[in-house]
Amino acid sequence: MSLPPAAEREGLQRLLRDLEQAVEDLLLTGLAAASEATRRTLAVSFEAASRMRLLRLGFTLRVATEELGRFAKNDTGFSRRRYGFFLNRAWMLSRGLRKALEAEDEPRWRLLAGLGGSRPLPNLEVVTLGVGKRVVRGAFAAFDFRLRALEAVDGLAAGAPLSWSIVFPLRGGSDVPPDAFLHLPQPQGFKAAAFLPGQVNRVTAAVVSDEGRLSLTRESKVASRAEPFEDWDRFLTWDARGALDRITGCTPGPFDLEVELQEEVVLTGFRTGEPEDVPREQLQRVPLVAGTLTCHVLAGQGPDDALLRGALDSWKQPQDARLFGIVHYEMCRFMLQPLTLFTARGPEALLLSKETFDAAALVKALKFT
Repeated sequence: MSLPPAAEREGLQRLLRDLEQAVEDLLLTGLAAASEATRRTLAVSFEAASRMRLLRLGFTLRVATEELGRFAKNDTGFSRRRYGFFLNRAWMLSRGLRKALEAEDEPRWRLLAGLGGSRPLPNLEVVTLGVGKRVVRGAFAAFDFRLRALEAVDGLAAGAPLSWSIVFPLRGGSDVPPDAFLHLPQPQGFKAAAFLPGQVNRVTAAVVSDEGRLSLTRESKVASRAEPFEDWDRFLTWDARGALDRITGCTPGPFDLEVELQEEVVLTGFRTGEPEDVPREQLQRVPLVAGTLTCHVLAGQGPDDALLRGALDSWKQPQDARLFGIVHYEMCRFMLQPLTLFTARGPEALLLSKETFDAAALVKALKFT
Protein backbone atom coordinates (compact mmCIF):
# COMPACT_ATOMS: atom_id res chain seq x y z
CA MET A 1 0.00 0.00 0.00
CA SER A 2 1.46 3.37 -1.08
CA LEU A 3 0.23 6.81 -0.07
CA PRO A 4 -3.58 7.18 -0.08
CA PRO A 5 -5.17 8.45 -3.34
CA ALA A 6 -5.09 12.23 -3.75
CA ALA A 7 -8.89 12.45 -3.49
CA GLU A 8 -8.80 10.96 0.05
CA ARG A 9 -5.88 12.93 1.48
CA GLU A 10 -7.68 16.11 2.51
CA GLY A 11 -10.27 14.19 4.53
CA LEU A 12 -7.60 11.96 6.05
CA GLN A 13 -5.43 14.93 7.04
CA ARG A 14 -8.43 16.53 8.71
CA LEU A 15 -9.18 13.30 10.56
CA LEU A 16 -5.57 12.98 11.78
CA ARG A 17 -5.54 16.64 12.85
CA ASP A 18 -8.79 16.15 14.79
CA LEU A 19 -7.30 13.08 16.43
CA GLU A 20 -4.21 15.02 17.52
CA GLN A 21 -6.44 17.72 19.02
CA ALA A 22 -8.63 15.16 20.80
CA VAL A 23 -5.60 13.54 22.44
CA GLU A 24 -4.20 16.92 23.47
CA ASP A 25 -7.58 17.87 24.98
CA LEU A 26 -7.59 14.67 27.02
CA LEU A 27 -4.06 15.28 28.27
CA LEU A 28 -4.78 18.92 29.13
CA THR A 29 -8.19 18.52 30.77
CA GLY A 30 -7.81 15.06 32.28
CA LEU A 31 -9.98 11.98 32.01
CA ALA A 32 -12.73 13.26 34.27
CA ALA A 33 -13.43 16.15 31.88
CA ALA A 34 -13.39 14.06 28.69
CA SER A 35 -16.30 15.17 26.54
CA GLU A 36 -18.58 13.01 24.45
CA ALA A 37 -17.20 14.78 21.36
CA THR A 38 -13.65 13.76 22.29
CA ARG A 39 -14.64 10.14 22.82
CA ARG A 40 -16.54 10.19 19.53
CA THR A 41 -13.48 11.53 17.69
CA LEU A 42 -11.40 8.64 19.00
CA ALA A 43 -14.08 6.13 17.99
CA VAL A 44 -14.49 7.60 14.48
CA SER A 45 -10.71 7.66 14.03
CA PHE A 46 -10.52 3.97 15.04
CA GLU A 47 -13.19 3.04 12.49
CA ALA A 48 -11.49 5.04 9.73
CA ALA A 49 -8.05 3.60 10.51
CA SER A 50 -9.48 0.08 10.39
CA ARG A 51 -11.19 0.74 7.04
CA MET A 52 -7.96 2.06 5.53
CA ARG A 53 -5.97 -0.84 7.02
CA LEU A 54 -3.81 1.49 9.11
CA LEU A 55 -3.42 -1.41 11.48
CA ARG A 56 -0.91 0.13 13.89
CA LEU A 57 -2.99 3.28 14.43
CA GLY A 58 -6.22 1.29 14.55
CA PHE A 59 -4.92 -1.08 17.22
CA THR A 60 -3.56 1.83 19.25
CA LEU A 61 -6.88 3.68 19.17
CA ARG A 62 -8.80 0.54 20.01
CA VAL A 63 -6.87 0.04 23.23
CA ALA A 64 -6.99 3.74 24.16
CA THR A 65 -10.77 3.97 23.67
CA GLU A 66 -11.21 0.67 25.51
CA GLU A 67 -9.43 2.11 28.55
CA LEU A 68 -11.36 5.39 28.27
CA GLY A 69 -14.59 3.40 28.32
CA ARG A 70 -13.45 1.50 31.40
CA PHE A 71 -12.73 4.76 33.19
CA ALA A 72 -16.14 6.19 32.25
CA LYS A 73 -17.85 3.10 33.71
CA ASN A 74 -15.71 3.09 36.89
CA ASP A 75 -14.46 -0.34 35.82
CA THR A 76 -11.88 -1.67 38.27
CA GLY A 77 -9.98 -3.12 35.30
CA PHE A 78 -8.96 0.38 34.14
CA SER A 79 -5.17 0.60 33.74
CA ARG A 80 -3.48 4.01 34.01
CA ARG A 81 -0.26 2.60 32.56
CA ARG A 82 -1.99 1.10 29.53
CA TYR A 83 -4.14 4.19 28.96
CA GLY A 84 -1.25 6.65 29.12
CA PHE A 85 0.99 4.58 26.86
CA PHE A 86 -1.54 4.09 24.08
CA LEU A 87 -2.92 7.62 24.23
CA ASN A 88 0.57 9.08 23.75
CA ARG A 89 1.29 6.54 21.04
CA ALA A 90 -1.91 7.60 19.22
CA TRP A 91 -0.74 11.23 19.26
CA MET A 92 2.72 10.38 17.89
CA LEU A 93 1.28 8.19 15.14
CA SER A 94 -1.43 10.65 14.07
CA ARG A 95 0.99 13.58 13.97
CA GLY A 96 3.67 11.56 12.18
CA LEU A 97 1.23 10.20 9.61
CA ARG A 98 -0.16 13.68 8.93
CA LYS A 99 3.33 15.12 8.44
CA ALA A 100 4.27 12.23 6.13
CA LEU A 101 1.12 12.80 4.10
CA GLU A 102 1.78 16.54 3.80
CA ALA A 103 5.36 15.88 2.65
CA GLU A 104 4.30 12.95 0.41
CA ASP A 105 6.93 10.91 2.23
CA GLU A 106 5.92 7.36 1.32
CA PRO A 107 8.70 5.52 3.25
CA ARG A 108 7.79 7.34 6.47
CA TRP A 109 4.07 6.77 5.83
CA ARG A 110 4.62 3.03 5.40
CA LEU A 111 6.84 2.85 8.49
CA LEU A 112 4.37 4.68 10.77
CA ALA A 113 1.35 2.91 9.34
CA GLY A 114 3.00 -0.47 9.95
CA LEU A 115 2.56 -1.41 6.31
CA GLY A 116 4.57 -4.23 4.84
CA GLY A 117 4.42 -5.76 1.42
CA SER A 118 1.70 -8.17 0.33
CA ARG A 119 0.94 -10.45 -2.57
CA PRO A 120 -2.09 -12.34 -3.87
CA LEU A 121 -2.60 -16.03 -3.13
CA PRO A 122 -4.97 -17.46 -5.73
CA ASN A 123 -5.31 -20.87 -4.06
CA LEU A 124 -4.20 -22.11 -0.64
CA GLU A 125 -5.09 -24.95 1.74
CA VAL A 126 -4.60 -24.29 5.48
CA VAL A 127 -5.26 -26.02 8.79
CA THR A 128 -5.98 -24.16 12.04
CA LEU A 129 -3.80 -24.85 15.10
CA GLY A 130 -5.33 -22.41 17.56
CA VAL A 131 -7.53 -19.38 18.15
CA GLY A 132 -6.73 -16.36 20.31
CA LYS A 133 -9.60 -14.34 21.75
CA ARG A 134 -9.92 -10.89 23.30
CA VAL A 135 -13.28 -9.64 24.56
CA VAL A 136 -14.18 -6.16 25.78
CA ARG A 137 -17.80 -6.26 26.91
CA GLY A 138 -19.92 -3.59 25.25
CA ALA A 139 -17.18 -2.88 22.70
CA PHE A 140 -15.79 -5.77 20.63
CA ALA A 141 -14.73 -9.41 20.43
CA ALA A 142 -11.56 -10.11 18.45
CA PHE A 143 -10.44 -13.56 17.27
CA ASP A 144 -7.01 -14.41 15.86
CA PHE A 145 -6.73 -17.74 14.01
CA ARG A 146 -3.28 -19.35 13.81
CA LEU A 147 -2.91 -21.36 10.59
CA ARG A 148 -0.40 -23.52 8.73
CA ALA A 149 -0.07 -23.87 4.97
CA LEU A 150 -0.52 -27.51 4.00
CA GLU A 151 1.27 -27.18 0.67
CA ALA A 152 3.87 -25.02 -1.05
CA VAL A 153 2.20 -22.48 -3.32
CA ASP A 154 3.20 -19.21 -5.00
CA GLY A 155 6.41 -18.74 -3.05
CA LEU A 156 4.86 -19.81 0.26
CA ALA A 157 6.52 -22.87 1.81
CA ALA A 158 4.59 -25.88 3.05
CA GLY A 159 4.11 -25.52 6.80
CA ALA A 160 4.48 -21.72 6.71
CA PRO A 161 2.75 -20.04 9.67
CA LEU A 162 -0.16 -17.73 8.79
CA SER A 163 -2.85 -15.90 10.70
CA TRP A 164 -6.32 -14.54 9.98
CA SER A 165 -8.20 -12.16 12.28
CA ILE A 166 -11.77 -10.96 12.63
CA VAL A 167 -13.41 -8.42 14.98
CA PHE A 168 -17.10 -8.25 15.94
CA PRO A 169 -18.67 -5.19 17.63
CA LEU A 170 -20.53 -6.03 20.85
CA ARG A 171 -23.59 -4.23 22.16
CA GLY A 172 -23.73 -3.39 25.84
CA GLY A 173 -26.17 -5.54 27.80
CA SER A 174 -26.30 -8.35 25.24
CA ASP A 175 -26.34 -11.85 26.74
CA VAL A 176 -25.08 -13.53 23.55
CA PRO A 177 -21.74 -15.33 24.17
CA PRO A 178 -19.01 -13.63 22.11
CA ASP A 179 -18.09 -16.97 20.52
CA ALA A 180 -21.56 -17.14 18.97
CA PHE A 181 -20.55 -14.41 16.53
CA LEU A 182 -18.24 -16.92 14.86
CA HIS A 183 -21.41 -18.46 13.42
CA LEU A 184 -22.49 -15.31 11.60
CA PRO A 185 -22.22 -15.51 7.79
CA GLN A 186 -19.47 -13.39 6.28
CA PRO A 187 -19.78 -11.41 3.01
CA GLN A 188 -17.80 -14.15 1.22
CA GLY A 189 -20.45 -16.73 2.17
CA PHE A 190 -18.65 -18.66 4.94
CA LYS A 191 -18.72 -18.54 8.75
CA ALA A 192 -15.67 -17.75 10.83
CA ALA A 193 -16.34 -20.97 12.76
CA ALA A 194 -14.97 -22.75 9.68
CA PHE A 195 -11.52 -21.83 11.04
CA LEU A 196 -11.87 -23.61 14.37
CA PRO A 197 -8.85 -25.70 15.49
CA GLY A 198 -8.31 -28.85 13.44
CA GLN A 199 -10.37 -27.66 10.49
CA VAL A 200 -8.85 -27.72 6.99
CA ASN A 201 -9.96 -25.02 4.53
CA ARG A 202 -9.29 -24.25 0.90
CA VAL A 203 -8.99 -20.46 0.53
CA THR A 204 -9.04 -18.80 -2.88
CA ALA A 205 -8.44 -15.20 -4.04
CA ALA A 206 -6.78 -14.15 -0.75
CA VAL A 207 -3.90 -11.78 -0.01
CA VAL A 208 -0.98 -12.48 2.34
CA SER A 209 1.33 -9.89 3.91
CA ASP A 210 5.07 -10.25 4.37
CA GLU A 211 4.34 -10.93 8.06
CA GLY A 212 2.06 -13.86 7.16
CA ARG A 213 -1.29 -12.17 7.80
CA LEU A 214 -4.02 -13.53 5.56
CA SER A 215 -6.63 -11.08 4.24
CA LEU A 216 -9.80 -11.98 2.38
CA THR A 217 -11.10 -9.97 -0.57
CA ARG A 218 -14.66 -9.68 -1.84
CA GLU A 219 -13.85 -12.44 -4.33
CA SER A 220 -12.37 -14.80 -1.72
CA LYS A 221 -13.96 -18.18 -1.07
CA VAL A 222 -13.50 -20.55 1.88
CA ALA A 223 -14.35 -24.24 1.45
CA SER A 224 -13.99 -26.65 4.39
CA ARG A 225 -12.72 -30.19 3.99
CA ALA A 226 -15.04 -32.83 5.47
CA GLU A 227 -12.43 -35.21 6.92
CA PRO A 228 -10.57 -34.23 10.12
CA PHE A 229 -6.86 -33.42 10.07
CA GLU A 230 -4.64 -35.87 11.94
CA ASP A 231 -1.02 -35.26 10.86
CA TRP A 232 -0.24 -32.90 13.76
CA ASP A 233 3.35 -34.05 14.32
CA ARG A 234 4.54 -32.07 11.30
CA PHE A 235 3.43 -28.80 12.92
CA LEU A 236 3.71 -29.28 16.69
CA THR A 237 7.36 -28.30 17.00
CA TRP A 238 9.16 -25.25 18.34
CA ASP A 239 12.55 -23.86 17.34
CA ALA A 240 13.78 -22.44 20.66
CA ARG A 241 17.20 -21.54 19.21
CA GLY A 242 15.55 -19.53 16.44
CA ALA A 243 13.44 -17.70 19.01
CA LEU A 244 16.56 -16.80 21.00
CA ASP A 245 18.26 -15.48 17.86
CA ARG A 246 15.23 -13.28 17.09
CA ILE A 247 15.26 -11.84 20.63
CA THR A 248 18.97 -11.03 20.62
CA GLY A 249 18.76 -9.55 17.13
CA CYS A 250 15.80 -7.28 17.93
CA THR A 251 16.27 -3.53 18.48
CA PRO A 252 12.87 -2.17 19.62
CA GLY A 253 11.80 1.35 18.66
CA PRO A 254 9.42 3.84 20.31
CA PHE A 255 6.37 2.41 18.55
CA ASP A 256 7.06 -1.27 19.26
CA LEU A 257 5.05 -3.24 21.80
CA GLU A 258 6.25 -6.21 23.83
CA VAL A 259 3.47 -8.38 22.41
CA GLU A 260 4.59 -7.66 18.83
CA LEU A 261 7.73 -9.76 19.35
CA GLN A 262 6.07 -13.11 19.91
CA GLU A 263 6.63 -16.79 19.20
CA GLU A 264 4.31 -19.69 18.56
CA VAL A 265 5.46 -22.39 20.97
CA VAL A 266 4.66 -26.03 21.72
CA LEU A 267 5.23 -27.19 25.30
CA THR A 268 5.22 -30.71 26.75
CA GLY A 269 5.45 -32.07 30.28
CA PHE A 270 4.16 -28.76 31.62
CA ARG A 271 2.50 -28.01 34.95
CA THR A 272 1.17 -24.93 36.73
CA GLY A 273 2.18 -23.43 40.05
CA GLU A 274 0.34 -21.29 42.58
CA PRO A 275 -1.42 -18.23 41.11
CA GLU A 276 -0.47 -14.72 42.12
CA ASP A 277 -3.08 -11.95 42.29
CA VAL A 278 -2.44 -8.76 40.32
CA PRO A 279 -5.00 -6.45 41.99
CA ARG A 280 -4.21 -3.39 39.91
CA GLU A 281 -5.13 -5.23 36.70
CA GLN A 282 -7.84 -7.46 38.21
CA LEU A 283 -5.94 -10.52 36.98
CA GLN A 284 -4.23 -13.64 38.21
CA ARG A 285 -0.70 -14.47 37.05
CA VAL A 286 -0.16 -18.22 36.95
CA PRO A 287 3.34 -19.72 36.48
CA LEU A 288 3.55 -22.58 33.98
CA VAL A 289 6.71 -24.69 34.03
CA ALA A 290 7.90 -26.85 31.12
CA GLY A 291 11.37 -28.31 31.68
CA THR A 292 13.75 -25.41 32.38
CA LEU A 293 11.33 -22.84 30.95
CA THR A 294 8.93 -20.89 33.18
CA CYS A 295 6.17 -18.87 31.55
CA HIS A 296 3.39 -16.81 33.13
CA VAL A 297 -0.26 -16.91 32.09
CA LEU A 298 -2.61 -14.00 32.79
CA ALA A 299 -6.22 -14.98 33.50
CA GLY A 300 -9.05 -12.55 34.11
CA GLN A 301 -11.66 -12.97 36.81
CA GLY A 302 -14.70 -12.66 34.51
CA PRO A 303 -16.76 -15.28 32.64
CA ASP A 304 -14.72 -14.98 29.43
CA ASP A 305 -11.68 -16.52 31.14
CA ALA A 306 -13.56 -19.21 33.06
CA LEU A 307 -12.43 -22.01 30.72
CA LEU A 308 -8.81 -20.88 30.90
CA ARG A 309 -8.88 -20.66 34.70
CA GLY A 310 -10.33 -24.18 34.88
CA ALA A 311 -7.63 -25.56 32.58
CA LEU A 312 -4.82 -23.91 34.54
CA ASP A 313 -6.20 -25.29 37.79
CA SER A 314 -6.27 -28.82 36.34
CA TRP A 315 -2.60 -28.73 35.28
CA LYS A 316 -1.06 -28.94 38.77
CA GLN A 317 0.64 -32.21 37.79
CA PRO A 318 2.87 -32.67 34.69
CA GLN A 319 0.77 -33.12 31.54
CA ASP A 320 1.35 -35.63 28.74
CA ALA A 321 -0.50 -33.52 26.16
CA ARG A 322 1.12 -30.90 23.95
CA LEU A 323 0.23 -27.27 24.54
CA PHE A 324 0.22 -24.81 21.63
CA GLY A 325 0.31 -21.11 22.47
CA ILE A 326 1.85 -17.68 21.95
CA VAL A 327 4.74 -16.36 24.04
CA HIS A 328 5.88 -12.74 24.27
CA TYR A 329 8.41 -11.08 26.54
CA GLU A 330 7.33 -8.46 29.08
CA MET A 331 9.18 -7.01 32.08
CA CYS A 332 11.72 -9.88 32.09
CA ARG A 333 9.00 -12.55 31.97
CA PHE A 334 7.89 -15.06 29.36
CA MET A 335 4.17 -14.32 29.00
CA LEU A 336 2.17 -17.23 27.55
CA GLN A 337 -1.29 -17.25 26.01
CA PRO A 338 -2.37 -20.92 25.81
CA LEU A 339 -4.51 -21.58 22.74
CA THR A 340 -4.91 -25.32 22.12
CA LEU A 341 -4.32 -28.55 24.01
CA PHE A 342 -3.46 -31.48 21.74
CA THR A 343 -4.37 -34.90 23.18
CA ALA A 344 -5.02 -38.33 21.65
CA ARG A 345 -8.58 -37.11 21.01
CA GLY A 346 -7.36 -34.20 18.90
CA PRO A 347 -7.19 -30.42 19.44
CA GLU A 348 -9.11 -28.75 22.28
CA ALA A 349 -9.53 -24.97 22.05
CA LEU A 350 -8.76 -23.45 25.45
CA LEU A 351 -10.28 -20.00 24.94
CA LEU A 352 -13.49 -20.88 23.09
CA SER A 353 -16.65 -21.62 25.05
CA LYS A 354 -18.78 -24.69 24.39
CA GLU A 355 -21.80 -22.78 25.74
CA THR A 356 -24.94 -22.89 23.60
CA PHE A 357 -26.59 -19.67 22.49
CA ASP A 358 -30.03 -18.44 21.52
CA ALA A 359 -30.27 -18.12 17.73
CA ALA A 360 -32.92 -15.40 18.01
CA ALA A 361 -30.66 -13.34 20.25
CA LEU A 362 -27.83 -13.78 17.76
CA VAL A 363 -30.05 -12.50 14.93
CA LYS A 364 -30.92 -9.49 17.08
CA ALA A 365 -27.25 -8.87 17.69
CA LEU A 366 -26.63 -9.22 13.94
CA LYS A 367 -28.89 -6.23 13.30
CA PHE A 368 -26.64 -4.20 15.56
CA THR A 369 -23.45 -5.22 13.76
